[in-house]
Amino acid sequence: MPEEFDAGVWPPRGAEPVDVSDCYERLAEAGFGYGPVFQGLRSAWRRGEDVFAEVALPEGVEGERFGLHPALFDAALHASLLTAVDDGEGTGGVPFAWSGVRLHAAGASGLRVRIRPGADGGLSLALADVTGAPVASVDSLVVRPIEADQLRTAERDSLFTLDWAPVHVAADAGAMTSVEVGLEAGALAALVGDEVAPDAVLVRVPSYVDQPADGAHELADAVLGLVQSWVADEQLAGSRLVFVTRGATSGEDLAGAAVWGLVRSAQSEHPGRFVLVDLDRDPDLDPDADADADDEGTRTPVTSQELVAATVDEPQVRVRAGRVHVPRLGRVSAGESGGPVWSSRGRVLVTGGTGGLGRVVARHLVAEHGVRDLLLVSRRGLEAEGAAELVSELSEGFGASVAVEACDVADAAAVTELVGRYGDITAVVHTAGVLDDGVIESLDAERLAAVLRPKVDAAWNLHEATRHLELEAFVTFSSVAGVFGSAGQANYAAGNAFLDALALRRRAAGLPGTSLAWGPWTADSGMTGTLSEAEVERMTRAGMPPLSVEDGLALFDAALARDHDDRSPVLPMHLNLSTLRAGGEVAPLLRGLIRTPRRTRRADSELGFDSLTAVELRNRLGRVTGLGLPATLVFDYPSVEALSGFLLGELVGGVGSAGVEPVSGSVSGVGSGGGLVVEDDPVVVVGVGCRYPGGVVSAEGLWGLVSGGVDAV
Repeated sequence: MPEEFDAGVWPPRGAEPVDVSDCYERLAEAGFGYGPVFQGLRSAWRRGEDVFAEVALPEGVEGERFGLHPALFDAALHASLLTAVDDGEGTGGVPFAWSGVRLHAAGASGLRVRIRPGADGGLSLALADVTGAPVASVDSLVVRPIEADQLRTAERDSLFTLDWAPVHVAADAGAMTSVEVGLEAGALAALVGDEVAPDAVLVRVPSYVDQPADGAHELADAVLGLVQSWVADEQLAGSRLVFVTRGATSGEDLAGAAVWGLVRSAQSEHPGRFVLVDLDRDPDLDPDADADADDEGTRTPVTSQELVAATVDEPQVRVRAGRVHVPRLGRVSAGESGGPVWSSRGRVLVTGGTGGLGRVVARHLVAEHGVRDLLLVSRRGLEAEGAAELVSELSEGFGASVAVEACDVADAAAVTELVGRYGDITAVVHTAGVLDDGVIESLDAERLAAVLRPKVDAAWNLHEATRHLELEAFVTFSSVAGVFGSAGQANYAAGNAFLDALALRRRAAGLPGTSLAWGPWTADSGMTGTLSEAEVERMTRAGMPPLSVEDGLALFDAALARDHDDRSPVLPMHLNLSTLRAGGEVAPLLRGLIRTPRRTRRADSELGFDSLTAVELRNRLGRVTGLGLPATLVFDYPSVEALSGFLLGELVGGVGSAGVEPVSGSVSGVGSGGGLVVEDDPVVVVGVGCRYPGGVVSAEGLWGLVSGGVDAV
C-alpha cells in the first residue's frame, strides 16, 4: 500500500514556499545542466525536513504511454537537489541506490511530490497526481555526494585536442635510401624500371600562403593524382611516399593543411604507404620565421636522411627547430565561463542555416543563449524545405528576428555583398558542407572540388568578408575526418583540415576562431543525414559511436567555453576506448589515450562488402599476415575459399589451396586458432577429416615429409 500522503490539500499546510524562478540556472552553476524536457519543476515548499514540489512535463511531451515518464520522475527530485545546493551542501547528490519502488498508476503528466529524510540516511518519496491520487512511492533512495568537477567527466571523455609530443629520433637512417621528386604529373616515372625502388620518396609540397583557397584546390588535385599513381604502381609497394610541407600544422599554410587531410585518409586506406612531415617556415619566404628558431637563436637544418629516420615508426611528424614531434590525441577540460557571450546587440550568421544541423544550432542559440537576431544562409534560402516553419517557430515562439538569405557562400562576391548589407553581424557559425565519399582510387578532380568548395572557399570568403568586423565568435563545423583521415573521405578530410588550420591562423592574428572537429552525430541531427545505417554502425563498431543532438549541443557549449588563448583544435566526439583497445594495433594518434593494446584474432571474411569494409578487411589482414595487399583484395577473391587460397599462396611461397587436396571438401582458412607463424617455420594445411598427404599415416611422418622439402598431395 502507498504511504499516506495527503496531496489533496495543496500547497501543504504550514509549508513555506521556495523560490524556483531561476532554479535551473542555479543548478547549472552547480554543474547540473538539464535540457528543456527535464526542466519540470514548477513550485516547491519546505516544512521542517520535508520538501514538497509540483512538477509537470512541458507542453507537447506526452506521459500517457509511460508508466511514469523518466523526465517527470527525475524532475520530482529537483526540489531536494535545489534545497541542498541553496543550503550550501556542495552540489547535493545523485541517485545511487533505490529500494521499495512501487508504481500505483500510469500515464501521469504532472505530479505532487513529498520528499522526506529516512532513518537509513536515504530519502523516501511519495508521488501523487494533481487530484491527490497515488502514482508512485519509493521507500528509500540513497544519493551519493558529487562535486562539480566530477560532473564534467562526460565532457572530459568527449572533448579532445590534438597535442604534439616530442619524440627521440635515431641519429641516422642507416642503410635506407631516399630520393626526391616533384608534384608534377609523371614525377614517378623515373623511379620504376630496372632500378630498385628506394625506401622513401620525398615530395616537397609548395606553399600558397597568400592564396590559400586556390592553393588548396591546386595542391589537393596534384597530390590526389600522385597518390593514385603511387597506389597503382606495384613496383613501389615496398616504398613510402613522404609529403613534406611547411607550416601546414600551425595554421601558416592552409593549402598545405588540406594536403594533410587528404593524405591522412590515404594513410587509413593504405597503411604504411604514405608519410606526412611538416617543417618550419622557410625564412626566404617568411621574414618572421625565426620564431621557430632554437634556444641559441639559430635554425637547425633537417636533411632528407633525417626525415626518413624520423618517419620510420610514425606516419606523421612535425619538425620545429630541429626537434621532432608527433600528433597525439589528449583530453581537454571545459572552461568555466559557460560558453561565449552571444550578444543580444548583434546578429549571428549561420551558414547551412536551413539544413538539419544549421536548424539545430539556430534553435540552440535562440532558446539557450538568448540570441535574438539571426541571419540564416543557405543555397536555397526560404525555398528550402521547412525554412518558413523554422522562421515562424523562432520568431513567434521566442521573439527572435530571423532573416533567411539564399547565398552561395563559396562565391566571394556574394558573401561580400551579403555581409555589406548586414553590417551588424557579431558572430559567424559555419555549418555548411557536403559529402561525396569514395575510396581514394575512385576520386577525381570534380569530386574533390565539389566537396572542397563549401568548406575551403566558403570559410575563406567568410573570413575575408568579416575581418573588419568586431566579431565575438567565428566557429567552423569541421570533422574528425580531417584529423583521423577517415577512409573513403579524402576529399572531405582535406576540406575539414583546412578549416582547422584557418581557426589556428585567426587565433594567431588575434581574431576569434574555433574549429570544432566533430565526431559523427546521429542521423536525426542532419550531420550524418546522408549516411546509411550500415555506415553509422561501422562508426560505432570502430569505437566512435555517434553523438545525440543533446550531447552535441552540450559539447558545443563546453568547447566554446575553453580558454580562448588556447590555439589547439577541439574534437568533440564519443570515443569507446575499450572497443579501440580491443581492435588490435592502436593507431599512433591514439597512443596517448590507449597505452596497452593487445592483439586480437584475425576475422573471417564474408560476402557483401562495400568499398570501405573491403579496405578495413584488407588492412586487418595486412597487419596479421605482414603482406602488402591490394585494396581490391575482396573483390579479386570474392569467396572465403578464394581469399584464403590466395593468402596461403602468398604466405607459404606459392602453395595455395590447390597445393594440398583433401579427399572431400576444400581448404578454407589457416587453422582454427586464427594465428599465423611465418618466418622460417614449416607450414602444412590439412582439411578437417582428410587423409595425410603423400601416403603418410601419422603426424610424425607428416613433419618428416615437410622437413624434407617434399611436395605431396
